[in-house]
Formats: sequence, C-alpha cells, structure tokens
Amino acid sequence: MKILELINKTTEYFAQKGVESPRLQIELILSHVLKLPRMSLYLQFEQELKPGELDALRPLVKRRADREPLQHILGETPFYGLTLECGPQALVPRPETEVLVAWVAETLKNEPAGLLYDVGTGTGAIVLALAKHLPGWRLAATDTSPAALELAKRNQARNPSAEISWLQEDLLPVPDESHVIVANLPYLTSEEMTNLQPEVRFDPPLALDGGSDGLDPIRRLIARTRPTTSHIFLEAGASHGEPVSVLLRESGFATVKVREDLNQVPRFIHGKR
Repeated sequence: MKILELINKTTEYFAQKGVESPRLQIELILSHVLKLPRMSLYLQFEQELKPGELDALRPLVKRRADREPLQHILGETPFYGLTLECGPQALVPRPETEVLVAWVAETLKNEPAGLLYDVGTGTGAIVLALAKHLPGWRLAATDTSPAALELAKRNQARNPSAEISWLQEDLLPVPDESHVIVANLPYLTSEEMTNLQPEVRFDPPLALDGGSDGLDPIRRLIARTRPTTSHIFLEAGASHGEPVSVLLRESGFATVKVREDLNQVPRFIHGKR
C-alpha cells in the first residue's frame, strides 16, 4: 500500500470513529512509525509501505480509533519548548496551560528569587517550563501520585534544568514556606465527570475530579496558603474565574486578576498579597 492511499483510507476510518482532525492524526502516527518529519510524507506519497511498517502501524491506528489520546500513542507531547513523556500516570499537558506558564514567568522575572511550588505537578510540565525562565529560584513540585512523580522525574532527565525537589504530598508540605504557588489542580464538576470526551477518559480520574462544583482541591489549597505566599497562580474551569477570585480575596490576596486562555475562556487566576 502506498503512503497516500493509507492516509486517505485511515482518514476516512478515523472520521467514522469520531476522531477529530482525522488526516492530521494519521499523518502524525505515520511520521512516528517511519521516523520522518510529517511534511516529508508529502514528498513520498507514492512510496510503498513495507510489511514491517504496516505491522507497526496497525495497532497504533486501532488504539487511536478506540479514542486513546494521540499523546499516549506517540509517548510524548510538546509543551512550552519542551518535549515531555506522556502516559496514563498523569494528565496530558494541554496547550492552554502554556498561557499560565507565560503569565507566571512574565510576572516573576523582575522579582527577587524565592521558593516556588508547582502543586499537582503531573508530568512536571509547569515546573520544568518555568525552570528555564526563572534562574535563581528554588523550585519544588508536589503530587499525591508516586507514578506521576516518577514520570515527572523522567521528564526532568529528558529536559535538564535547575534542581527541582519532587515531593509526594497532598497539595503542600507542612510547614509551607512558599513564596509562589502555581497549580493546575482537578477542576471538573461531578456532572462533567459523567460526560467526558472519550480521550479524556484515559487521564487518571484523580487529575480531573474537582468535586461537586469543581472547586474542592482549589478551595483546600487556598485555605492552606500562608502569609509567606505572595503570589498564587491557578488554572480553573470555564466558570470558576469569579468564585476563585472571591476565595482568594477572602484569604488575604488583595489583588486578583483573571486571564483568558487560547479560546478566550477566563480560566487563569492570579492572586497577590
């Protein structure tokens, strides 16, 4: 079978299975199997695929048709200039979270270095991205999942950066002496958890479930902040900008700002004492 023929047939198959951007998906999988840049496929449309290449491709196509995330199939995803290993141990980093990282780096670049905690680190995406932009800062990352922390450590090995303390903790260690907290905690409501997209069902529920109103982990984190915490940056659900802002003001953060994500959804909140 020629490359173009396979792309066309698999695009139709993926579309029937409800896979978004079906042609792009098969092109990325095929690039992965052939170890070629995606754009190089366009120069080799008439090339015949070898039996071994087809054998390697079939199970990956089946997994994507079953709606397993492409990032799990490829084993990695780009994030803020990094390439991160992905798997079922932690939430797949979303492009929207890059907006949060940029906001943190922009805000802190001219501030005295202190101690920054990435709470609920998952793959380590946020703290590893910030490590490149905040020289001199002490960095720590927490997660309740040992498997997620092992994944984050492997990502640090792939993306050498500043020294990072990896801690298995429920939110923050006690005592907490952080100067800055950054967190992308679970924020889906109980109702949203029952209506997940097929791909999201492959993420660990622990990384998604925010309780009845989606705010349980965020509420607990804000309650545990101390006077030493001068900044807190949070990613939250689409309807959470105002309730999270209220929680921050009630906890002593005098200045609260909300920023939109790539789809103009106000989901990032910054509190400053």
